Formats: sequence, structure tokens, C-alpha cells
Amino acid sequence: MSLKIRLVVCCLFATFFCWVGVDRFKASGQEQKPNNPAPTTKPTPDDGFGNVQVLKGVHDLLPTMHFIRSSLGVRCDYCHITENGKYGLDDKPAKVRAREMIVMTRQINETAFGGKPVITCNTCHRGSPKPVSIPAIATDFVNTTRRESFEPLLPPLPTADEILAKYEEVTHIGTLGPAQMHLEVLRGKLVDGGTPAARMIPRADKSISDALVDGEKGVTTTPLSNGQVARVGSNGNKVWILSAKGPQWITSGDLAQLKRKINPLLVTRVQMSDFASVAVTGIEKIDGAEAYIVSAVGKDGSAETLWFSKADGSLLRRTFYHQTLLGPEPEQYDLSVYKSFGKIRLPTVINTSFLDDQHLGVLKRLLDVKLGVNVTDTDFEPSAK
Repeated sequence: MSLKIRLVVCCLFATFFCWVGVDRFKASGQEQKPNNPAPTTKPTPDDGFGNVQVLKGVHDLLPTMHFIRSSLGVRCDYCHITENGKYGLDDKPAKVRAREMIVMTRQINETAFGGKPVITCNTCHRGSPKPVSIPAIATDFVNTTRRESFEPLLPPLPTADEILAKYEEVTHIGTLGPAQMHLEVLRGKLVDGGTPAARMIPRADKSISDALVDGEKGVTTTPLSNGQVARVGSNGNKVWILSAKGPQWITSGDLAQLKRKINPLLVTRVQMSDFASVAVTGIEKIDGAEAYIVSAVGKDGSAETLWFSKADGSLLRRTFYHQTLLGPEPEQYDLSVYKSFGKIRLPTVINTSFLDDQHLGVLKRLLDVKLGVNVTDTDFEPSAK
């Protein structure tokens, strides 16, 4: 796929859902080894980013940057001069220090874990620029050595099969067929772009879309402010975007993520057969409600975590993890306001969040859902109107 086509793809997807970086549509690149010295001369710009040194050649550079930023609990201006044309400068000591830390973590992983990104920025920082090396004295245990006889035992956790069976019982998601949806889509809005005062107003930009979906297939249509109509879809195998120059097919990158952008109901489909391994790992509160945590690994090796309501069995949150050079980047879906459409119960508010949430985050509200609509394969091709 040429650079020109990739840029068009990014712009069109931004119109639909969020501002998707061009790196999402590129294959993962090879990086220099951590023990290689930094170049003695200034590197040439790499895919639009200048002065890239220890991460030179990395195609998922923006997700990697946001992984670092989120791990330290800082904004981009902690290391960068956040003005157009100045991001590449090394004026801030924190940026130089960050390079040293990247090299250090990669050396640890190369030495101890065969190159796998087990140790990450978040391993030590946990949302703070300065790692906390001393553990807190206070604990929740009466006896820190062993459990006392008067302490209550934790109730046994249900099995993954039981949790998924209850989810299907209360939602009947497994019987969901073709559906037509009318959606309100809210994204972030850029204010004062290209200036030092540039900022994002989360969920400020609103549009109305119509979607026709059937399993892995889907097509979304959105009227634009200029009077034109934007369309994006998937025939189940490939993703396409319809532009003024005709259809453009996306054949590389994370197609599963793009399909979830087109069809928000895909995230509600949970079947044991989709996973290579599943385990119930604990209980956690999601917005005040207790939920069972289910950790799963897909047949393709991808990891994800699901939270099911302890009270009614509904799916409250689902997070997919995309591996970057320095660690996994989460793609999180929060599902709420369940309503019944016939015998099927669906979440009508789906909030998608990323580490770079102001640019990529999107909230969708299902205004209307029609089930059992008639569809054909041609409905999910770019030639269909």
C-alpha cells in the first residue's frame, strides 16, 4: 500500500470514528538491537518523524510513545516541545533520559526474557514519573505471615464456562443475526491545532451514522457536513473505504480492530471456541459494580481481558491488547445501558478508549436497532448503495 493511499485511509477513518494514526495500517518494523550505540549523526526523518534514535525503524511509533506517556502519567510535553516542527528537538533532559530507559528495559528483556517485552516502563513507574522503590508498611492483612482462623475464606470463583453460559442466557447474543443500527457517534475535537495551545475536547464532535451488520461483515454510512456521504465496510475478509476515487481496500494492519470500528456489536460476541485458553482470575469493581475477571488468549495468540457483572452476568468491559515494542497497548470497550430488542439484550452505550484516548477514543450510542433484516453479500461490498 503506497504512502498516499495510507494517508487517505487514515483521513477517511478519522471522519468515521476517530483519528487513527497511519502507523495502524503498517506492518510492524524491525528495530535496532538495544546494545547498538545511538547514531553519532542526526538520523534522517523516519515516516514523518525526525530525530528518531533508539526507536528508529519502528512503525508503531505513536502507540509506543503513548505507552511511555501513560506509564509515567505525563503529557507529551514532559519530554517534547509540543509545537509544530519542534517535537524532534532534544532540548528537554527528560527526552534524553527516556532514551536511556528504553535501552535499559530492552537490555533486561533481551538478557532475562529472550527479547520478549516482559519488563516495561509501567513495571516500575505505574503512572508516576518517579518509580516508587519502597513498599508501603500498611497492608490489609491481620497477620502478614499466614491467614488467621477467624478470617473469612474467599468464595470460590465460577468457571469460565459458567460465566459465559450466564452471559448468553441473559443476552442471547449467540442468536444475533443481521441487524440495522442508527448510531450517535461522539469523538474528540481538536482546538487551536498547530499552535502551542493545541488541545483536544473529548467527545465533543458528534455525528449520526447508519450501520448494516452481519457477523464479521458490516458497512457504515455517515453524512458529512459538506453534503457528501462517507462509507466504510468489511465483507468479512477485507476492509474497504469508499472515496471519490473509488473503493480502497485495506489488506494489512489490524483488520480485527477495524472491523470492530465498523460493527460495534462485534465486541459483544463472546464464545469459548474463539479462545485457545480462558481463565477466571478474580473479582474487580467496574464503575462500582463487582465483576468477574476473565483472562483469555485467542487462537492467534492475542491476549484480552473481559469483565462480566457478578450481579446479572452482562459484559461490562472488554479489553484487547496490541503488542508494541515496549509493551501491550490496550483497546478498551466499556458497555453499559443494556436494553432489550426482541429477545436479545444489547448495550446501547459503547465507549472505546485507548492510551491516546483524546485522539482515538470514541463513544457510540445505539439510538435504534432493527433485528432480522434481510441482507445479501453484495450489501457489504463498496459498490452497494
